[in-house]
Amino acid sequence: MTALAAAGLLSAANGALTGVGSAAPGPAVPPDTQASASVSVHCPFADPLGPRALTVETTATLPAQAKTGTSATIGAYSVKLSLPRDVALSFLPAGTTTGSLRGALQLDLAVHQDDRSDKVPVSLVVAPAPLPETGDVVLTATGTVPEIAINTVGAVTFEVTAPVLTLEAVPAAGAPAATTAPPKVACTLDEGQQATLGKILVLPKALPGTKQQAAAGGGVKTLDDEPPPNVYTQPLGLVSVLTKSTVKKLGATVLANPSILVNGFINVNIDTGDSWVTGSTAFSPVTATFLGFGFVPVSATVEFLPVEYETQRMIDFTGNLYTDPVTQLPSLHADLRVMARMSHAEINGVPLDLGADCVTKDAVHLVLDGPYEAFGVGHVSTEPNGGFTLPGFKGCSSGGQDLNPLLDGISSGPGNQAYVDTYNLVGCTEPDPASCPPESYPPAPGSQSAAAKKAATKPR
Repeated sequence: MTALAAAGLLSAANGALTGVGSAAPGPAVPPDTQASASVSVHCPFADPLGPRALTVETTATLPAQAKTGTSATIGAYSVKLSLPRDVALSFLPAGTTTGSLRGALQLDLAVHQDDRSDKVPVSLVVAPAPLPETGDVVLTATGTVPEIAINTVGAVTFEVTAPVLTLEAVPAAGAPAATTAPPKVACTLDEGQQATLGKILVLPKALPGTKQQAAAGGGVKTLDDEPPPNVYTQPLGLVSVLTKSTVKKLGATVLANPSILVNGFINVNIDTGDSWVTGSTAFSPVTATFLGFGFVPVSATVEFLPVEYETQRMIDFTGNLYTDPVTQLPSLHADLRVMARMSHAEINGVPLDLGADCVTKDAVHLVLDGPYEAFGVGHVSTEPNGGFTLPGFKGCSSGGQDLNPLLDGISSGPGNQAYVDTYNLVGCTEPDPASCPPESYPPAPGSQSAAAKKAATKPR
């Protein structure tokens, strides 16, 4: 009964514009997330070399979330680039073909929130790198990014910029010190490329471990709705939802087709610190196959619908953001009710008409909790709350025969679990989908990529 995990469509984005400087240490923050960016630049080396195209690869760790009034620390900042061999040789003493290069790399880390922006200067040291006998020289620069003071609630985006290179040959032992400073090479970023390193979700100060309550009437908003007073509201990005559930009586695990979150918003009450996400989704029917009563082959189409399924198609939700008091991970709590409808059943290969409206008597009540990264991966489930109960069915009949007891006996009961993975996807406007980056698509359910992304949300 996979898409019973419809509650997992929860995903949010929220943050703050920042200023460079010091700030008082705040409460414990969630573990950092890995961030990376690869950009192409052109660097104007001295004649006769001329401009050269280089690829600059940047990696860093970003806080998954932060709170206003604290400082954000970007750690493990590293830049790697490959220098063509003839360019590397130009920095060595004339006539030599062996040696090592060292130097410095400077750049600005661009910070954006909405239409506001700032720059954080970053100075890196290029570690000595020997020239190989053939091929390019791989240079690695590392350093410390200044702490960034968190000033306001909002989504903060970090982008890399083109570096300024200062390179020189590592002098031989006993050689006199250089009398002139090595030249600076100011590279430029090629146009029309994605330079985003990552994002940070910044929330107002709130008590860790408290599951914040959604505001009264916190239903799904539209872009035209006016937010309540003192509530910061921001649309979410493109989010894919993968769901899996287990049904105890059937001994079955079922994967649903991926769905997309629509009309999603993050809402933050600036005064109270409460924060919640809203959105809606629709799940396509999925065919489940299992052994009824442990030995009878059964298949059926399962569809998950809103409680008001007779008048609407989309499943609406509200989910609350909080910090787990034990793991200190950013987390999400959702309390959701959906209806399950079954059709097109077969028992031991024989079709069984379940009727036009074979649904659960009551809504399936799902209470989900788990780690959640606003700009990465979320993994919530019913496990922390003891699972969910699949209600009995109604309206299931064939030729005047009441089939409700049959379905109840096969599947209804407690001890079931729902698991939901959310993935914030990279938008892609390429006419050929094959040209889109891998991050434009969710990993296949159960794949190594999905497992790896899910593991990233676990406590360290």
